[in-house]
Amino acid sequence: MMEETTKDLEGVVFSHEEVADGFRFLQIRIDGHLPCARPGQFVQIRPSRTTTTPFLRMPLSVSHVDRVGSTFGVLYDVVGPKTRALSDMNEGDRIDCLGPLGNPFPDVPDDARPVLVGGGIGVPPLLHLGTHLRSTGMDPILIVGARTAGKHLPLELLSPASEHVRLATDDGSLGHHGFVTDLLAQALKEEDKPVVYTCGPHPMMAAVASATESADVRCYSSLEEYMACGFGVCVGCVVERRTQANSPYDQFTRVCVDGPVYDATEIVW
Repeated sequence: MMEETTKDLEGVVFSHEEVADGFRFLQIRIDGHLPCARPGQFVQIRPSRTTTTPFLRMPLSVSHVDRVGSTFGVLYDVVGPKTRALSDMNEGDRIDCLGPLGNPFPDVPDDARPVLVGGGIGVPPLLHLGTHLRSTGMDPILIVGARTAGKHLPLELLSPASEHVRLATDDGSLGHHGFVTDLLAQALKEEDKPVVYTCGPHPMMAAVASATESADVRCYSSLEEYMACGFGVCVGCVVERRTQANSPYDQFTRVCVDGPVYDATEIVW
């Protein structure tokens, strides 16, 4: 897919709805040319009417892209002042967008079976990835965990990314009663050449990274950190690598420009 440079754009809210408890799906139509956000990349967005609160844009992973309609989608959880301001937006409202940002997920080897493991609001980039993989003829497995059934995204949002959706809940109210790592262990036993892609809460990704490393399976993690600028200037989203990289920040790496996708073995969990 063709790489495109980051652009400062303005768009309009095309649709905006609650799709699970506290989770909202926002679709934005961009004025003019829509840059092609690859799976794993993110955007920085902010309501155009904003003056001082929130002052900074918020980073959100791209979950859906429609090049024909010049729209893209993001999913978010209403948890603080920025997302509350976003949740107040209605169809037709103007919105500022900066993107696409960050590095995408690497390509899946032709002989591998992609296993996508997501938790909570970390699922969106995996939806974009799964939909893309299916368009190339691949058949990914999608494993999704949530605290309760009400926190799970509806199947109409999950199914375009995979014909093999496996759900888990902490309280047993939907699907497997337990963690996504239980379902991951089962999937790794079933597949000859799996490769894992994960995004979600830090403890979940740490557990996935540990399980895949023990099984000698390649795993790529899309990290989520607080960001201000989104393009490497503020150095507010650093995480520690296991080994020192060729960087002015020694063993630390900026998630916004060096990531957000990393080989899971690179990260100090």
